[in-house]
Amino acid sequence: MNNQKKDVPKVQPAPSKGGPGGRETAIGAGEGGCPEFIHFAQEEARRLGHNFVGTEMMLVALLRCYSGIAPSVLSDLGLTVENARAEMESIIGRGSGSVFVDIPFTPRAMRVLELSWDEARQLGRNYIGTEHLLLGIVREGEGVGSRILDKFGVDAESLRNHVYRQLSAESKQ
Repeated sequence: MNNQKKDVPKVQPAPSKGGPGGRETAIGAGEGGCPEFIHFAQEEARRLGHNFVGTEMMLVALLRCYSGIAPSVLSDLGLTVENARAEMESIIGRGSGSVFVDIPFTPRAMRVLELSWDEARQLGRNYIGTEHLLLGIVREGEGVGSRILDKFGVDAESLRNHVYRQLSAESKQ
């Protein structure tokens, strides 16, 4: 097994000068991105009184974004902020209510960020857009975010195809 340290992006909401060869990458950046993504995910954790950001909060945060490919794809597939929130709460419940100022991402959510960075690089991007985050959630496949997608009949292959169709349509405009 290769124990080399991966080229993993630092979590930050604003664009950086990093790129595929650098270590810093903007989360939710790019054309039609969602720079509020991290803030939205932490707000979802606070709303439920949890002191962590999991993949489920990441999914709801993507639905809250005003632009980007992921909110459009998720809407096309029948997900809304309301139905995803309801499913999230039914799975994880409410937390203790004591919440940190900066709410950390769980190891699984950090893995989603790593996978999102991989998706972005495979598509030749130097930022993590909403589409990459969504592909990271579905690629991780075991978190509550994936369980919510499963509940609404969204499988990895159809979601990936939907994202690629939108990317292709946007590149032709």
